[in-house]
Amino acid sequence: MFTFTPLRPADLPRLRLWLAMPHVRAWWGDPDTAIREIRRLMASDWAEPMLVAWQGRQIGYLQAYDAVSAAPGGAEPGSFGIDLFIGEPSYVGKGLGTAFLGAYTDRLLKGGRAARILARPARSNHRAVRCLEGAGFHRLDDPGGPILPMAKDRPGL
Repeated sequence: MFTFTPLRPADLPRLRLWLAMPHVRAWWGDPDTAIREIRRLMASDWAEPMLVAWQGRQIGYLQAYDAVSAAPGGAEPGSFGIDLFIGEPSYVGKGLGTAFLGAYTDRLLKGGRAARILARPARSNHRAVRCLEGAGFHRLDDPGGPILPMAKDRPGL
C-alpha cells in the first residue's frame, strides 16, 4: 500500500515545495532551515529521511532517527524519533498519515529495530496529535509547554 524510499538530493526540490505550503510551513517553519536540517540527516548514519508514496504517487515525507544519537542522554537505548507530514494538499485529512505512520512504526517495532518510538508534536497541532494517536501512540508524562511528548512501544514491553 505504502512505499518508503530513501530521500535523495534529486528529491529536495519537491520537498522544498511541500515545506513551503501553508499546511506544512505552519509546523515545520522556514523551508530553507528545514532543508538544511534534512540534508544533515541525509548525511548521518543514524537517520532515515524518506519520501512516502501511496498507490505509486509521492504524497509525503517521513524521517526516523535513532533518538539516542540525535540527543545523547535524552532517550533510552532502542528509542527512535519520528517526524512526518503529507505534502500534497489533496491528500491531507484522508487518514493517510495515520495509515503510513502506523505501517512504518509497526515495522520498526515488530522487526526489533526499536523498542520505543518517540514523537514531539506541537500541542496545538491537533491534526498531528490525532494522527499519532490513531497510529497507536500514547501521551507520556506531560510537563506542559508547547510540545506534547508521545510514544509508541513494542508490544509486550
